[in-house]
Amino acid sequence: MKTLGTKRIDVKKHNRGQIMKLIATGICSNRSELVAHMGMTKMAITNMVAELTEKGLITEGETDPISGAGRNPITLRISDKAPKTVGILILRDRCEAVLCDFYLNVLERKTVFLHQPDKKQLISVIYSLAEAMMSGEESILGIGISCIGPIDFDRGMILDPPYFYGIHDIPVVGLLEDRYGLPVFMDHDNQSGALAELLYGNGRRRDSFMLLGIDRGVGCGIVKNGALYLDSRKMAPEIGHVSIDHKGKRCVCGSRGCMELYVNSACITERLRRITGEQREFREFCQMKERECTSEIFEDMVEKMASALVSTINLLNLELILLGYDGVYLPEKYVRRLEDEINEYKFTKERYRTQVNKAYFGEDSQLLGAVCNVLCQVYEGKLLMD
Repeated sequence: MKTLGTKRIDVKKHNRGQIMKLIATGICSNRSELVAHMGMTKMAITNMVAELTEKGLITEGETDPISGAGRNPITLRISDKAPKTVGILILRDRCEAVLCDFYLNVLERKTVFLHQPDKKQLISVIYSLAEAMMSGEESILGIGISCIGPIDFDRGMILDPPYFYGIHDIPVVGLLEDRYGLPVFMDHDNQSGALAELLYGNGRRRDSFMLLGIDRGVGCGIVKNGALYLDSRKMAPEIGHVSIDHKGKRCVCGSRGCMELYVNSACITERLRRITGEQREFREFCQMKERECTSEIFEDMVEKMASALVSTINLLNLELILLGYDGVYLPEKYVRRLEDEINEYKFTKERYRTQVNKAYFGEDSQLLGAVCNVLCQVYEGKLLMD
């Protein structure tokens, strides 16, 4: 049982973490703004900033000019000497890694494409990426993993993703912690991406939104009440397996007519190739001058996406949909069409309008989300605050 003293220490850690978050995400840039935002005394903020400065995490910058009388406040920044974070994204066709600072600036980046690897080869790729990012870096905060699901959140294990070369049951968190002696945090790719958008992107100051990742599969990350949406078993939402046709195609999950069977980018690309006779990728088709035959396919894609999204919005009352992965290449005309379709058919259409935009970080939201899986531990006062 925690003592009162321990609880006070935890609150202090949390408050220091919040100061790091407010500065790193650009919400506050000086002590006065921290006081106003956190509702704490000037002395309390000053003391915590001094502690973080002593730890080498925060540094003072130039004065921040203000209008009117009074002294210009001194700006606060995350120190260049603060630890850096490694993020690793594990997908079916590739693994990517980045090294980032607290501002989510990408300092190093590397991609390895996968060609039907076995389990041992995949683990070797993950190790090589981690080591490439850490090479020459003195201080590493931790390693974040963002990966396709399903995963066992508590055991840090990738379970058995469909179409993943038969690879299953990889205890990736334990393997990396044992090898490098660093804290490792993992989440689903789209949940991770939603976290990046919540902290640094187009989800900032939003109470509820969905990041819709359109790739070979279709997945989502959901923010509700300003936090990632998870059930008590820490299972991520699966919009790709919302059925839009109960007599439709049989899905790998066992159900019929799952949305992802009809709107994943590989499926749409194949349809576009057949009708045009051109061997282009999804993003290239999206950038082409529009033709009647291609517009019919994009319109059908939007209609099917809207069908699943309306049901989800009716359940969760989401105020924003962000398109990620290949969805960021969808022509703006169809992004607006999707928004109109959703708002025409959702139950609360008379009360507020659900917006549809592209992810701030484009197709990189899920990769940068891997980094955020670590950074949010700092912001919650669970890491680096001793």
